[in-house]
Amino acid sequence: MVGGRQANLRDPSVTRSNPANLQFLREDALMINVQPWYGQTDFDGVNGTSDSMIQPWKPLGSLYAVMPVNEDVTFGFGITAPFGIAISWPRDGAFRYSAPYDAVLQTAAINPAVGIKISDAVNFGVGLDIFYSRLKLDQAYPWAAALGVPAADGDMTFEGDGWGLGAYAGFTIQLAEHHRLAITGRLPVTVDYEGDFTISNMPAALRGLYSSRSDFKSQIEHPASIGVGYGVDLSDKLTFGLDYEWIQNSAHTSLPLNVGKNQALLPVSGLDLEWRDSYTIGGGFEYKLTPAWMLRAGYMFSKSPLRDRTFTPSIPTNDRHLFSIGTGYTFGKNTIDFAYSFVPMETRHVRT
Repeated sequence: MVGGRQANLRDPSVTRSNPANLQFLREDALMINVQPWYGQTDFDGVNGTSDSMIQPWKPLGSLYAVMPVNEDVTFGFGITAPFGIAISWPRDGAFRYSAPYDAVLQTAAINPAVGIKISDAVNFGVGLDIFYSRLKLDQAYPWAAALGVPAADGDMTFEGDGWGLGAYAGFTIQLAEHHRLAITGRLPVTVDYEGDFTISNMPAALRGLYSSRSDFKSQIEHPASIGVGYGVDLSDKLTFGLDYEWIQNSAHTSLPLNVGKNQALLPVSGLDLEWRDSYTIGGGFEYKLTPAWMLRAGYMFSKSPLRDRTFTPSIPTNDRHLFSIGTGYTFGKNTIDFAYSFVPMETRHVRT
């Protein structure tokens, strides 16, 4: 139920999404998620060039654990992959000199959290965002253009990792019988990346001026956000929810590329992003078919933060419509859930 979760969710994943809802979990619980994603992007240029992404499958997953301490306090712990990019174009394709043919941003979030009962009508939760992130960019380098004479292309690799720290909190308020309001907020998390820059096939004439390896530094600020959710029990079997989230993607102004003594080899000192703030909005429902079986569905619209003038093939996205369906089966203290999400994106015409 992708669009109606914040006020209604009652499983251990609330550790990250809304820790105030930890108070609805009254027994120790462990939750393991496996999420394979498939995504395909095709490009057609006005000059007749075309290209298609390779390696469209992306494996993801998460783990959560919950432990109530007493009637008023519940602890939660989660390990997730909340943000990431894994885009691969053919190395000798249309973007080999203008953008990375491989762009990988992997982020693992460690989330300790606690839910506290303030009153019979108000629950509060707070947690930490402990990020470990790895960034790797691979791009072809035209030595012929740099020298002005024929030369074989090289490969540039920017690779680094780093840690970041943030926090988040949430309230879930019982407005009236069967009506709930959830409010969540996250602070930004800044990750400073340090690692290595390497470049291959360097012509002999340049080896005294530059090196095949140098230090690499960069920085990414993962955005702050504010969310509001409303949930209502329409009957003993049917629950409905609405969610809205504002995301401060304007924090992504640029991706600096500092490669030390090799800096003069780069045409720019970073990737200009200039993203704009974005939002998501949607609704979802859950229906109790039998005491053991649950049915769920949802819809969410996600506004793209990318502008045409700074569009990059490394993040080829557009406004998204997310449709989800799912079912859950409970036997004893065990539950198995299955969900399918379909995310169509409209064709985007980019003019820079």
